[in-house]
Amino acid sequence: MRSVHEDIVNLEKQILQTEDKLLDYIRSGYVGGIKKSLHSLDSDLKYLSILANGSPIDKNEDRKIMDFLRTHYEYLQKLSIPHKLSSGG
Repeated sequence: MRSVHEDIVNLEKQILQTEDKLLDYIRSGYVGGIKKSLHSLDSDLKYLSILANGSPIDKNEDRKIMDFLRTHYEYLQKLSIPHKLSSGG
């Protein structure tokens, strides 16, 4: 069984990889990839938040995770706006 810490680290890596893919999809105009990546990013950020809030982690680690979440939720919002405007909704 994997530790919660390991799950958190893996999720953070996955979020960063999804952001990279999303930027590639935006550059190429691949709408299907953009939608899938935005959904995946939102889902992974929510899961990370749930995992971190329910875990017995120390204050320093908790602070790092919350900073990571805040940064990447803001990034998700910035990436989502142009897509919503271009799709008319």
